[in-house]
Amino acid sequence: MKRTILKLIIALLPLSVAAQTGSLDDIRMALEASADTQTQEKVYVHIDNTCYFVGDTIWYKAYVARADNLGYTDISRMVYVELLTPDGLLVERQHIIVSSDGYGCGQFALTDSLYSGYYELRAYTRWMLNFNVSHKRYSKNDADLFYSRDMAADYFRTWDGLYSRVLPVFARPAKPGDYAYKQMVSRPKQHVVKAPKAGLEAGFYPEGGRMVEGVPCRVAFELTDRAGAAVSVSGRITDGDATVADAVAGYMGRGVFTVTPGAGRLKARFSSGGKEYTFDLPKAEPSGATVELSGGVLDIRSRNLPADCRYGVSVMCRGVLCHFSEVTFGADGCASVTLPADLPTGVNDVTLFDSRGRIVADRLFFVNNHDYDCGRMTVEGGGTRSYAPYEKVSIGMKCDGVAGPALFSVAVRDAATDDPTYDDGNIMTDMLLGSELKGFIANPAYYFASDDPARAEALDVLMMVQGWRRYKWTELADTACARRRYAPERSLTVEGAVYKMLSLNEVEPDEIKSWAYGLGMAGIKVDENVDASSSVGLDDVVGSDDGGLSSTNDGNNAQDVFVPETNIEYVRIGETDAANGVNHGGLKHEVMVEAEVSFSDGVVGATQLTRDGGRYVFEIPPFYGTAILNMKAYNEKDSAQKNMMSRLDKTVFREDAYPDFFVKRDMFFPIFTSKYSYYQTHTPEYTVHDDALGDSILSSLTDDDHRLDNLKVKGKRRGKRAIDYKKPAYVADAYSLYNDITDYGLSFGMYDMRQFPVQAARFLYGNMARYNRYNVAGRIDRFTYYRTFNPDRNIDAAVSGLTNVWTNRNARAYYNKLKLKSLHKIRVFTDYEPRNEDVPMVQESASPDVTVEMVPFADGGVQPVFRDRHIVLYGVNEPADFYNPDYSSRQPDAPADYRRTLYWNPNARTDADGRFMATFFNNGKETRIKVSVAGITDDGKFVY
Repeated sequence: MKRTILKLIIALLPLSVAAQTGSLDDIRMALEASADTQTQEKVYVHIDNTCYFVGDTIWYKAYVARADNLGYTDISRMVYVELLTPDGLLVERQHIIVSSDGYGCGQFALTDSLYSGYYELRAYTRWMLNFNVSHKRYSKNDADLFYSRDMAADYFRTWDGLYSRVLPVFARPAKPGDYAYKQMVSRPKQHVVKAPKAGLEAGFYPEGGRMVEGVPCRVAFELTDRAGAAVSVSGRITDGDATVADAVAGYMGRGVFTVTPGAGRLKARFSSGGKEYTFDLPKAEPSGATVELSGGVLDIRSRNLPADCRYGVSVMCRGVLCHFSEVTFGADGCASVTLPADLPTGVNDVTLFDSRGRIVADRLFFVNNHDYDCGRMTVEGGGTRSYAPYEKVSIGMKCDGVAGPALFSVAVRDAATDDPTYDDGNIMTDMLLGSELKGFIANPAYYFASDDPARAEALDVLMMVQGWRRYKWTELADTACARRRYAPERSLTVEGAVYKMLSLNEVEPDEIKSWAYGLGMAGIKVDENVDASSSVGLDDVVGSDDGGLSSTNDGNNAQDVFVPETNIEYVRIGETDAANGVNHGGLKHEVMVEAEVSFSDGVVGATQLTRDGGRYVFEIPPFYGTAILNMKAYNEKDSAQKNMMSRLDKTVFREDAYPDFFVKRDMFFPIFTSKYSYYQTHTPEYTVHDDALGDSILSSLTDDDHRLDNLKVKGKRRGKRAIDYKKPAYVADAYSLYNDITDYGLSFGMYDMRQFPVQAARFLYGNMARYNRYNVAGRIDRFTYYRTFNPDRNIDAAVSGLTNVWTNRNARAYYNKLKLKSLHKIRVFTDYEPRNEDVPMVQESASPDVTVEMVPFADGGVQPVFRDRHIVLYGVNEPADFYNPDYSSRQPDAPADYRRTLYWNPNARTDADGRFMATFFNNGKETRIKVSVAGITDDGKFVY
C-alpha cells in the first residue's frame, strides 16, 4: 500500500524581498528596524475550568503582551474573545478593554440552546490581523457573488497565530449536580460520516527546508494514523533496493534520520497494523544548502550556490534581531557558524540568506535559560486535603522569585469533575512555545518538566516538524512592508466605505410561485408566442389556465408543478441578479456619510465627508451592552433634504426603497476556523488517584464510571435521513444576519428576499471548499418555498426536501412574510461543518446541501426596518461578578450547591512577600480541589 504526504516547510525559501536590498548591510538595517515597525502581540486566555456542561458559565481573563519583550502591551487597548461552535460558527464575540496592565475579563454563558461538543475559544487584537494572513481557495464564480473582488478576498482570508483553545462542553446532566457521566450528543445529520479507515500517514521535514543532491541532510518525520494519533514504529529509508538509513519513531511518533540523496527519489518504508506502507521523501534539488544545528553550532553544507552573492546568517527571536554575521564558504562548500551563548529564552529562528534577500535555509530552535521559571506559584497548607460540604476554605499561595506584588488570576475547581486533557500547559508554555508554532502542541508541559536529553531531543524535533514562523523573514527584511492595513485599536470605532448603489430586479409577489422550482424573474418581458418552459429545462410541466400552480399524479404522490407565465422571462434563480456581483470599485466623488448612535440614555451623531474614494471613520464613545447605529450617505448638495433630522426624506422606513448609496462597514473578523487536532478532541489515559479524590468519593465509583477516550456509535439506518427540523445547525437573528451579509459584501445595500437564502448560506459556509456552487433550499411555515435547483421527483420526498411544497397559496401573503420587517429568526440545516471541510459530504444534484428556514414573528408581528443601514452595535463587554456564596451565617440554599468552579478571582494580587490567600466556601459535597493561576509581571515574567 502506498500513500504519500509530503509536508515541506520551504514555502518561504523561493521568495525574494519585494524591494531588492542588494547588500548584507541593507538587510541588517532592515531587520533591526523591523523590531519597531513589525512588533506583534500575543494573547493568552486563562479560564476557570478544564471542561464545561451546557448551562455553565465560562469565566476568563485575557492577557495581551508584546511579542518582543513579553511584557504588557502598549499597542492595543481592545481585544476580541470569541466562542465558536464545534462546526466552526460564531456563538458570541466579546469586545474587551485591555487595561494598562495588559488584561481584560469576561464570561460566556453556555445556554440551553447550544449542542454539546468541542467548542473553541479564540482571541486576538485587530493589530494581530496584520500578520500571518493567507487565503482559502475560491473561484471566480465565488468572487462574483460579492460586490467586488476585494470584498471576496477579505471574506476568504484566514490567519495563523491567533490564540485558540478547545473546550469540551458536555450535555446538561440528567440529574442536577450529577457530573459523573459526561455525555456529548452531536447535532443530527442526514448522512452518517464513516470513520476513517485504518492506515498510516507520514510527513517529512528536511532540516533547513530542503534536500540537496549529494549533500548530507537530517530529515525529521512524523507518523500518525488517519485520525491523527501518533504512531511510534520503526522503518527504513531506501534508495532503490538498498537501505541507507533507519527511521525510528519515538515520542509522539516523531524521529530524525540522516541521508545523502542523489538524483533519484528516496523512499521511507514502515510496517503498522500488519501492513507495509511506502512513502516518497521530498525530491532533492540540484543546488542549495542544508544546515545542521547542534550544540550551538550551525554547520552549513552547500552545492552550486550562485558565486555572485554574499551570504549571511541571522538569528531572530520574536521579531528581534539577536545575531547577524557574514558566512564564508570553504572550497568544499561548507561553513560553520557558532551562535551566541546569550540568545533569549524562547523560539529562535536561524536563517541563511544571500545578499539579494533570498532565503537559502531556515531553522527554528528553542533556547531555555530558565529565566522564566521564577514565577511558579505553589499552594501552601490545605491544598491537598478534602473539604466537607459547605466548609469554609482558605488556600494560601506563594509566588517565588517575583519581586514585589504581582497581579494574577486564580481559579479553584472541584477536582472530581476535571476532564483530563492533552492541553496541560500554562501561560508560560503558551507564550514561549505554543504561540510560536503552527498547530496544537500536545502535552506542552512535557517539554518544560526537565532538561534531560530525551526531552531536549523531543523539543528539537518538535521545532522541525511544527516549524511555522510567526515572523516572516522576507517581510522583516523589506522596509516596504512596514505599513500595515490595520492601526492598533485604542477606542471604539466604526469605519468602512461608501459605494454606488446597484439596481436590482425587484421582486413581484407572483414570482414567488416559481422559487420552489429554482426559477426567478429576470424582469424582462418576452414574446407571448415563446414557450417559456422550454428555456428553463423543467420536466413534466403541464398546462394551467391561471399560469400558476397545477398538479400531476403519477399514481404515487401528487406533485405540484410550476408553469411559467408567458409574458415574463424566468431564469435560474441564481442568475436573476448575476450581472451585479462582478467587480465594482469605489466612489469617484466623495459624499457625505452620517452616523447616529442611540444609547439607553441618549443619542450621539456625526457627519463627515468621505475621503480616499469613499472611506469614513467614526469614533464611538465607550459603552457597555448594545446600542443602535444608523448610517446613511448622500451627495453633499443634498444635505439639507437628506440628513437624518430632515422630514423631507419620505422613504426612510421602507426596506424596498433604494438608498442613495451603499454604506458598508469594514468587517475584519475571521470567518473560517481550523480543523481540530486529534489531541484536542481526545483525552489521555486517565486513572483516578487518591491524591485527586477523597476516600469517600473513591468508594462510590464503579468500574463503569469513566469517560471513554473515543466513543464510536454505529447507526442502524443507512442512506440519507430526513432533516430534523427541531434541531437546526445554526440559529441567527434575521436582521443581524442581513447586516453581516451586507457588511461582507454579499448583499449590496438593500434587502433582496429573492437572494437572501443563498446569501445566508454563502455567508455562513463560504463555498463549502468545493470551489463550485451548491444547492440551497428555503423554508417558511413548514413549507419549502425556494430552491436553487430543479428537484428530482423520483427520490424519497422525505429526504429530498420535497415535502410540503407550498401549493396555490396567497402569494401576496407570503411576499409580506418574507419581508425583512416580518422575519424574526433564521434557522439553518446542513450536514456541512466548516471546521471539517475535508470530510466528504454527499452532494446530490436534486436535493439541498443547505436549507435556510425563515421564522416570522409570531402572530403577524413586525419590527421596524430602514431603507439605510440599521445595525445593533455591540459595545465593550461588562464583566460580571463571580458567585461566591457565604455560608458562615446562614444555611445552604435550596437547591443544593453544585458549583464546579469554587472560586474565581481575575484580580488577585500577591503581597510584598509574594503571598496570597483565597477564601471561599465549598460546594454541597465532599471535595478535593485543584488550583490554576496565570499572570504577567511588570518586568515581563509569568505567574503560573
